[in-house]
Amino acid sequence: MAPKRAAESESSTDFSKELDKKKSVTVRQFNGMNLVDIREFYIDKVSGEKKPGKKGIALSESAWKELVRLLDEVNDALDALNGGKRKKVEEKPDLKPDEKKNEEENDEKEKDEERERNVKEQTVKTEEE
Repeated sequence: MAPKRAAESESSTDFSKELDKKKSVTVRQFNGMNLVDIREFYIDKVSGEKKPGKKGIALSESAWKELVRLLDEVNDALDALNGGKRKKVEEKPDLKPDEKKNEEENDEKEKDEERERNVKEQTVKTEEE
């Protein structure tokens, strides 16, 4: 089992930007090390707070710079997968706080529905055996 994340006092956030409904990129310093953290977030049902999930990666500054250096090659590989055409990235408008809350609530509903489907599928499989 992975160790729990350290207390916030050991970490400071300098930049944070939402990538989509569930994912964010954060630039922070942790124990004196600069990190680019790309992570999924969830809404805690008890507190209602947005919290970091287990899925994600924290890249050191050198790993981040190497990834940026490879950006053109990654884009070329994506273009090849898309039949040689570069897909347009849609600009996401900034959401108002109430719109963000609705979006987060919908995400939680989707997660709950997916969990229910998984439980039902497991139940059906068990009954068939």
